[in-house]
Amino acid sequence: MNKLINKRGQIMRLTNREAQVMSLLCTGLKDRAIANILGLSVRTVQNYLARIYIKYRAKNRTQAVSKFLNTHGSLVFDLISGAKKDEKDNSALDWGQIYSVINGF
Repeated sequence: MNKLINKRGQIMRLTNREAQVMSLLCTGLKDRAIANILGLSVRTVQNYLARIYIKYRAKNRTQAVSKFLNTHGSLVFDLISGAKKDEKDNSALDWGQIYSVINGF
């Protein structure tokens, strides 16, 4: 699902956490807000983004978001809304939690 092909023709995949970081980035959140929502440090989020940039061969956030949405547009909404969440999958994000972090509640 989260497949990319590198220069050697090898398949590179985004991890579930990288996909979560990208989904939140697509909503316009900054590193600190993403870190708060996911329970990570800002530095950890920046490390995930650095690996994502390498996988997408992106020079900046805009390029990474563009490439991610072209490939996985519906994933953004699934991860945020919990549309595909089941009992075994806790990767869906709680929109109420995201709203609270953004608005400082």
